[in-house]
Amino acid sequence: MDAAQPSTTVVKTEASWQTETMANKTIPKNARPKVKRITIHGIEHARAACQAAVITKKKTGITLELWSAKNGAGTLGPAWFSEIINIVQKEFPNLAIVGVLDCGNAVGSALAALRQGITCICISERPVVVSKVRAIAKYTHAEVRTKRPIMHNLMDHPDPLVILQTYFS
Repeated sequence: MDAAQPSTTVVKTEASWQTETMANKTIPKNARPKVKRITIHGIEHARAACQAAVITKKKTGITLELWSAKNGAGTLGPAWFSEIINIVQKEFPNLAIVGVLDCGNAVGSALAALRQGITCICISERPVVVSKVRAIAKYTHAEVRTKRPIMHNLMDHPDPLVILQTYFS
């Protein structure tokens, strides 16, 4: 009688044994996803950035960070920003998207953003205040950042598609 054959192929990768499927999905420890950051001012900007990122992602794995305008939590509010991020995450399910709401030094806006379910905020406040906001954010599994990196602002460009194609190429 013939012996049963295993349903998955086992391969040796470095010091551990994995199935062939696991080996194909394994990412080297030193490989970090490339992060692209863009300041958006509406759903059109978010969609354009996501479309440009999808084309680039096929070449290299990237994470797209969509940042609100400076002090965006105080001007347009967390609900507006949250809805934009939810929409593009549904429209681009295979793209890693992080929405970062800039709360400036408005602690109340930062707390409102956390209540709204936003998973990443940026607040520029004294360290003692930031530590308290971080303690609250821990319960909602949100990330709190304190520095806004330099990035392209799509409002500064008459044709955002041109800058996005250049930035993502």
